[in-house]
Amino acid sequence: MCRRGRPDSLEDSLYSIDVAVFRWVNEGWSCPPLDKFFSYITNYHHFEILILLLLAGLLIWGGKRGRWVVLALVITVTLTDQVSAHVFKGVFDRVRPCNALTGVLTPDDKPNSYSFPSSHATNMGGSMTLLALAYPPWAWLCALFAFLVGLSRVYLGVHYPSDVMGGWLLGMAIGWGIWNVFRPLTKPPLPTAPLPVEAQPKARVRKGGRRGRRK
Repeated sequence: MCRRGRPDSLEDSLYSIDVAVFRWVNEGWSCPPLDKFFSYITNYHHFEILILLLLAGLLIWGGKRGRWVVLALVITVTLTDQVSAHVFKGVFDRVRPCNALTGVLTPDDKPNSYSFPSSHATNMGGSMTLLALAYPPWAWLCALFAFLVGLSRVYLGVHYPSDVMGGWLLGMAIGWGIWNVFRPLTKPPLPTAPLPVEAQPKARVRKGGRRGRRK
């Protein structure tokens, strides 16, 4: 939209792209199987048993690193949830697309809280970043799970794509920071190197040595 003959501002252009991508996912992908899939994966309660098993496994069999990772995860999720929901959302006051646009499909619940950033994306970005850094072979699975949860928020009509991307970035920053605080604590102690032969203390030898045997 032009204002007084001038081209759209950058903010207007970015918002237009945001809405276009939102509608492409929310309306263009809409089908009953995806409704059920994304409604399931977006709900944390469906994964409570899996999360408890993961935490228990890290505490029992994860050794020193596993125990520190559990504590780091608890701190990370607490920070991501509180910062996204009670700091950033109050600053930006962005209305959710399901409440701001017409014709939005909402197969799941329709929240009334503010939109930016997505707390789901922030929590997943923080926790999955920390797990990926702690256990690099599983980084692909962490990234996939965070991506699907973030995508579910757009598909279900409750967040713009920029809400999700902002949440991911915020969560990743928090997860990276917490991991760098805890990383030194997860490393095993370095073995003590033995002293070189020339540096080892020599046994004392009595002057004169042994007395010779009598013939």
